[in-house]
Parts: sequence; C-alpha cells; structure tokens
Amino acid sequence: MKQFNLFFLFLLLYISSVAQETWTIDNAHSNIRFEVGWEDFSIRTGEFKVFEGNIITSSKEDLSDATFYLKVDPKSVEVIAENLSEQLRGERFFDAENFPEITFSSSMAKATSDSTYISSGKLTVNGVEKDQDAYFRVKGFKKGRRSYLFGLEVTIKLNRTDFGLDWGSPRLGETIKVVGHLLYQMRIEE
Repeated sequence: MKQFNLFFLFLLLYISSVAQETWTIDNAHSNIRFEVGWEDFSIRTGEFKVFEGNIITSSKEDLSDATFYLKVDPKSVEVIAENLSEQLRGERFFDAENFPEITFSSSMAKATSDSTYISSGKLTVNGVEKDQDAYFRVKGFKKGRRSYLFGLEVTIKLNRTDFGLDWGSPRLGETIKVVGHLLYQMRIEE
C-alpha cells in the first residue's frame, strides 16, 4: 500500500509539473496593426479591430512547447481613408464576405534568445493556407488583481500575392508587415 501511495504521489507531481495552461488574448489591451509600402516611397498603415487567440503552454518561461492560435476578422480592417478600408474588405482584396477569418496556428516555437522565439505555422488568408514564420518577443509577465498577465509582440511578414491579394499592384507593395502587441491573461481561480 505504501508503494501504491508513493507511486500515486509521484504521478500527481509529474502531471502537475507538465500541466498546460491556456492564456487568452485580452482584446481591450491588445492591438494588431499592419504596414505596407505605397508608391515605393511611402507606407500605408492600418489595423484590425476584431481578433481573438490563445497560447497553450506548460511554461511561460520557455515557450518552446507552446501552441499558438490567432484569428482575425478581415471585416474589421481600418485604414485612414474609409474608401480604402472598403476596398480592402471587398472581393478584390480580403473578400471578407466569403473568407471571414484570417488565422495563424502553430504547435511549437524555437528560442532565438532569452526573450525571442520563431514559430513556423500555418497562415490562412482568403482560403489560401501557407507555411509562415512568426516572430515572438516576450514583453513581460505579472500577477494582476484578477488574472495573470503575459505580454507578447508578434511579427509576421508575408508576401500578399502568395495569398491572392493582388489588388493595388504595382502601387501597393508586395510585403505586408503585421505586428501584434498582445496581452494574454489567465484568470486566477477564486
């Protein structure tokens, strides 16, 4: 009986040491912005207002085993000129009515320094799925009043024509840089 209790105790300790935690994006304190070249010498910027996502990991100190998921609503794209926002949402670019989600998912990351990671995953835009690298920089961790908070900066550079986003050429550059300043939270059990 002692051996069984000892085995059970070790099993419980092992399971708790590898238990995974789910962190969810706090939208009110996060943003996803993009920039793309315009006319070879200027930059157009904008942002997505509606998005969600999570990270599942067994350690906030080492994200190598982390699963990342991000979903963006292309209907929520906004740029400084409303008519350009409508063009981006329309069938000539994002075709948001027919393709209402932009997603990125990956199941691992490789550390490039103490606070940065590269993660290869699947990016889906306009129904086209491609392998894509994302770069993560850990910005910090702290315990709040009602949750634990974890900040990441996520950067993805993509060739828009790989995803059928051809409208705007040649005035609109091919490379789009997307940067998310994302605050993740995990509720404290009361």
